[in-house]
Amino acid sequence: MPKVHRLLVAGAALLVVCLSAGVGLAAASTTHSNVVTGPDHERLAFTLKPGGSYTFTLPAANDPLQIDIDHVSTNGGLQSPSELFSALLNVDSNGAGMSWIGTNSNGSETGNNSSNTANITNEYCGPSSCVVASLYVGNVLHRTVRLKATKNSGVKETFVINIWY
Repeated sequence: MPKVHRLLVAGAALLVVCLSAGVGLAAASTTHSNVVTGPDHERLAFTLKPGGSYTFTLPAANDPLQIDIDHVSTNGGLQSPSELFSALLNVDSNGAGMSWIGTNSNGSETGNNSSNTANITNEYCGPSSCVVASLYVGNVLHRTVRLKATKNSGVKETFVINIWY
């Protein structure tokens, strides 16, 4: 077999191995823990009781992070206005603070920083704009943020968070 063909076959085999590893990571994403970790991505999944919160540490990337949050709907219908909310967030490497642009589940956006507020982004329910859950600054020096479910939700809520960096 000519050298070029052997290189192509070896490259194709490597691609299959890499793609298979990605499929394995995706298949593991059904458990409730830190289920996916890659070179530029983390996925967390967990359930919160009413009033409960979950604090997680952001990667030590020296780049902006994208945090996408999905409140997993189990009621058999669509949530209005949406079950998705997100933030583009930067943690200053010197520990001075966090800044962000947050997109709330109703489509509204806010830009702010940790010297002004701890609230990053919110999931709203229905036209009354009640809050289901909020993402807050945790500890800037330790690079933590906290997702908190409101006490009035009345049921356990399952969330999936994807962090891209």
